[in-house]
Amino acid sequence: MSELRKQLFAGFLGLLYCIAGIAVFIALISPEIELFEILGISGDPAMGFVLLIIGLTLLFGCRELGKGIHEGVAYLHVGIALALLFGLIWLLSTGAEFATLAIFEGEEITLEMMREAIVPQLYLAVIALFGFIAWGREFSAGLLRD
Repeated sequence: MSELRKQLFAGFLGLLYCIAGIAVFIALISPEIELFEILGISGDPAMGFVLLIIGLTLLFGCRELGKGIHEGVAYLHVGIALALLFGLIWLLSTGAEFATLAIFEGEEITLEMMREAIVPQLYLAVIALFGFIAWGREFSAGLLRD
């Protein structure tokens, strides 16, 4: 049952990441789509590439787990780690930008600025965090073996 849960989680999150990555490239071509603005999707090709890589890693894990190959768990763990890493990088970068604005430039941080900082890398990383919480011991146990 645990393998099925991992497969479903990897497939679901991988699909969300791939959809977000493709949406970023669509936003690059056609930026006037209002839904993209609501979801925080901009036409940043680097962000789209990262989202697609994370999504494909998770989808490969889903495929391997679906075939009964236990090594698909490694794809799941790497996908979760990438999602958390890039989410943390985005969070730290945005926090540093806000701190610079507030401290050195004396600008007030508005609610609109905070809303624009919420991007797919950040809110999809929250979903990946649930996977890390669920299977974190298994992930770290593999790192601590001799």
